[in-house]
Order: sequence, then C-alpha cells, then structure tokens
Amino acid sequence: MKTGLFQPLSLAIGLRYAGSRRSNRFVSFISLFSTFGIAIGVAALMVVISVMNGFEGQLKGRILGVIPHVVLTSQAGRIDAHPEGLPDLAKLPHVVATAPMLDSEGMLQSPGQLTGVSVQGIDPARWPKEDILHSQMLGGRLDSLKGGEYQIVLGQGVARRLGVGLGDPVRLILTEATRFTPFGRVPAQRIFTVSGIFGVGADVDDQIALIALADAQRLLRLPPETIGGLRLWLDDPFAADAVIKTPLPAGYQWQDWRRERGELFQAVAMEKRMMGLMLVLIIAVATFNILSALVMVVTDKEGEVAILRTMGMNEAGIVRIFMVLGASSGVIGALFGALAGLALTLGLNPLLNGLGLNLYMAAGGSGLPVIVEPMQVATILGGAVLLSFGATLYPAARAARVKPAEALRYE
Repeated sequence: MKTGLFQPLSLAIGLRYAGSRRSNRFVSFISLFSTFGIAIGVAALMVVISVMNGFEGQLKGRILGVIPHVVLTSQAGRIDAHPEGLPDLAKLPHVVATAPMLDSEGMLQSPGQLTGVSVQGIDPARWPKEDILHSQMLGGRLDSLKGGEYQIVLGQGVARRLGVGLGDPVRLILTEATRFTPFGRVPAQRIFTVSGIFGVGADVDDQIALIALADAQRLLRLPPETIGGLRLWLDDPFAADAVIKTPLPAGYQWQDWRRERGELFQAVAMEKRMMGLMLVLIIAVATFNILSALVMVVTDKEGEVAILRTMGMNEAGIVRIFMVLGASSGVIGALFGALAGLALTLGLNPLLNGLGLNLYMAAGGSGLPVIVEPMQVATILGGAVLLSFGATLYPAARAARVKPAEALRYE
C-alpha cells in the first residue's frame, strides 16, 4: 500500500464524496457558496493587483523617466567633470547610461506670467536615445539644446502656465547665482527661447525645465570643468540599492530618486498591499464556509466513516479523505477564479468601454493600465489553495476521531 500524501483509496473516496449529490441541500448550498466565494475573491484580487501594477508601472516610466535614477555628487552639490578615483560607473549593476548634469531652482517669466521650476542642465549628446523624453516630445527636439544658443525645453504644464509655445522667449532667473550691482544683489538671469515641449503625463510636466549644460554653467558662473553630478540611468529604478551600496572616495556621495519621490511610491505600494489584504479576507471568509460545510458533512457521514474504520482504514486515511473533499471546493474555485480573473484583466478596458464606465479614459487617459505578473498570479492561486487545505484540518481531524462502535450503535 502506497504511503504518499494521498493514497489512491483515500483520494478516490474523497473525490467520490465531492462529486456525489448530498442529501442535505443546505450543506450543498454552503459548499457551492464557498466555491463561488473563492472564485470571486481570486478573480477580484487578480484584477485589482494587475491594475495597481499598471499604475505603478506608469508612475515608474513617466516620473522616473524624467528625474534622475541615481546621481553621484558631493555634499556641496558640485564635483569635477572628470573625477578621479571613482569606480567604473558604466560597469555597476543595472547601469545603462551615464551623463553629466547640473541642477538648480529657478523662476521662469513670460510677458504675463511667472512660475517656479526645477532647472536641469544636460548634455543631449550623452542622453540615452531610448529615454522617455525622446518619445514624449510634443514639439521640438531635445538635441536642440546647444551651449551658447540659450534654448530651453519645457514641460507642457510649465508652458501652459506661462502661455508660451515653440519659438517664444522666456526669462530664466536663477536665485542660486547672484551678482552685486549699485542696486544690490541681483540674481542671474537670461532670455531663453523655447525650443521644445515635452509631456510625459505626470506632475513633472509642471516642474521641469531643461537647458544646455554649458548654458547652466555660465548662468551659475561655474567653470566648464565643474558640474553638479553624474547622472546614472538604470534598467530598473527600483534597483537603486544595488548601485548606492558601492563605496565612494571621501567627499562623494550617492543620491537616488527616493529623496524626491520615495514617499509617492511608498504610498502606492501601501495602497496595493491594503487592497490585496481586503480581497484576501474575501477568500478567507469563503474558506470558513468550507470549514462549516465540511463539519456538517462529517456529521452526516459518521456511519460511513465508522464502516471504513471497521474495514481497516486508519485515522490518517480518514483525514486524507476529508481533506480531499474539502479542498476540492477550494481548488475548483481557485482555478475558475484564476481563469475568470485573467479574462477580466485582459479584457477590462473593452468591457468598461462597452458599459460606459471607463472613467480613466473619460478623464483623458488611454485606458486603465494593466500589468499581469505571472508570479503574482501563481502566488494568489497557491494561497487560495493553501487556505482551502487549512480549512479542512479541523473537520478532517474530527472525522478521524469518530468511534465506530458509537456511530454504528443505532444503524
């Protein structure tokens, strides 16, 4: 006789009980209800997690496509353009490109408006061609930024607030650099021409202005060999820890995107975890229905259990029978829920459009972002099955404790 987790006899009897019509209709209803409950919970969890993955992916691509992933700089925010004694940055894990940069806070003024911006001095020749900014230019080109020509590329939100378009002049004022005049300290300022407008669909459109690195150095009165830092692009911005753990010589330090945007992504991750927890509770409630239904089945089958015991089946065999019986509802529910969840997730936008409920598209989006992670699907499916097995332990143990003599006394 085989000694696996489920012996052939226990498995056959458990599946026969699962497929047979029960005399107690209430027990049948509870079992069916628990199966549907698990299916609905699994499907809902897959849909919600996939949509949350989509929003997180959009934030990562749009916001982290514009702000630096990692910057090598110093406490003062200024380093040599060709620093010595540093590790080979291009060979660090996850690093796909590097480029010098110089950032500052400033003000932009048009004939009728004034707004604050974060100014980035960049070298377009060393900017990665696959970067999101190249594909999200609404007008003009990023490589129009050339030293000495005083061109500027604006986010669409900044351009809208200033009421300017391509070719219009704007005055850039940098308060970090000042000069003394007979009228006192005057911030550095210069007229720039708008040569490009980008729109990535995030709040960075309202905050960022790009100018040539050489122009930023002139405005800040810095020599050509001084920059703000070396910007690193990563294949996955969330892998920044693998880079910043690299030791640096004295005077240098790492900065990553979490300094500016860490709280936003932590909030998104917390929201995803809380939504997942709420939907897991739905599955847990359904598994409690399995437990209650199985307890009633055990009471109904006491006579048959007693007969099996008198025929030589041990307690472990009885436990396996009722574990198969109870877990079958969970397995069936989890499988149907996973299939329904995948179908709903992949067809979510057409379904919402057909029902006229796609509020995200009505607000100007292209549809709800959806990213299905196979590992998450496997985890949800496996978790639902494990919860179902856990719900069978008490009823199965109770069935194993049935005393044949007492159960068959009135048979």
